Amino acid sequence: MKKILFCIALIFLVSCAGKKTKPYSIAMDKSWYSLALNGEIANLNGFINDFLLDITKEKKIYFEVIDSNFDELTLDLKKKKYDVILSAIEPYNFNKAKYDFSKDIIKTGFVLITSNKAAYKSLSDMSNKHVGYISETGSDIFLQKYEGIFEEPYVFVSKMLDDIVNGTLEGAILSIIPAYQYISDLYQNDLRIVYPPLNDQAIRVVTLKDQNQDLLNIFNTSLSQMKKNNKLEELKKKWSLPK
Repeated sequence: MKKILFCIALIFLVSCAGKKTKPYSIAMDKSWYSLALNGEIANLNGFINDFLLDITKEKKIYFEVIDSNFDELTLDLKKKKYDVILSAIEPYNFNKAKYDFSKDIIKTGFVLITSNKAAYKSLSDMSNKHVGYISETGSDIFLQKYEGIFEEPYVFVSKMLDDIVNGTLEGAILSIIPAYQYISDLYQNDLRIVYPPLNDQAIRVVTLKDQNQDLLNIFNTSLSQMKKNNKLEELKKKWSLPK
């Protein structure tokens, strides 16, 4: 059963008359079931909360944030139980036919990791090389596109990254958020992330097609402003998330 986790409220004057604005309802799966976060859920949710608070202050609007199950998120959006959702569903053409997407809030896709000393620029450079991935995250799909790459499944991220350092592997596939955590800390002198990410997955505001365009425009305008004044980068740095 869904419940409201918190309400970010701001009361302000409209046309010189004291009125409380109608809240926009935003649903999200705060467990981020569809993402391979490897323990970084709290940091991501902290970032999202601060992001919404910043928009609340700057745009003089307020939000009712609703926790929803991943399986019900888009189903209830179609039933118009809330205005928009925060989701990592990707803007493929078949999704664009049903939904409108905001600009990226934060990237959540997979990346290639290699040794700092290696010159690999993409998976296409890694024929006949051994590349690791974490089992049951779906990341092996990227390796299957390239003939000649030896796929090496792992259970533990640290073991996989250690094997790149000791030369057992030439590379590894990992979700960008935990990848950034590991490589900006324990492996900063040994490993690097190869950009761009392997897929276009990101958390975005998603609306039903041609509906709630006013709110979508607010988010897009806010994202542009926050990028321009470095506020978005500051929030990501605060919560140890990739820029």
